[in-house]
Amino acid sequence: MIKTFTLNKIEHQVSSATKGMLTYHITDETGYSRTVSGITILDEAQSIKSINPVHKRELPLIDTLSHLKEDEKFSLDFSSYNRYFNRDTNKTVNQEAYDNVMMMTNEPDEEDGSIMSRIMIIGSGLALTLFGLIMLIMNLS
Repeated sequence: MIKTFTLNKIEHQVSSATKGMLTYHITDETGYSRTVSGITILDEAQSIKSINPVHKRELPLIDTLSHLKEDEKFSLDFSSYNRYFNRDTNKTVNQEAYDNVMMMTNEPDEEDGSIMSRIMIIGSGLALTLFGLIMLIMNLS
């Protein structure tokens, strides 16, 4: 999904000697206006060292906006990020997998369905690891 935005305004508020808040006011191609915020880490001269998004799902926007000036237009492809980040749960696929494994350790062992689901999750994890290893070997060749 490719979206086009215009950066209308940038606001930076310094909250302490080492932290601040950047707020970007943007408009998309349909005219919808919104704000995207990031927490800034400041150096001794109060220059911005780094920016972290307030909401994880806004990481691609913050990464791009940090290099732009007001009134600039930009397009962003969210396709690869949407495959990695689940908007419904507000978690990455790695966080969801970890949560699923942790839930398995808290389940009672008496249920037969529980054991089967554990086998399926472990099997899919092994398959993904094997696939990743094969892709790595292919890229190194």
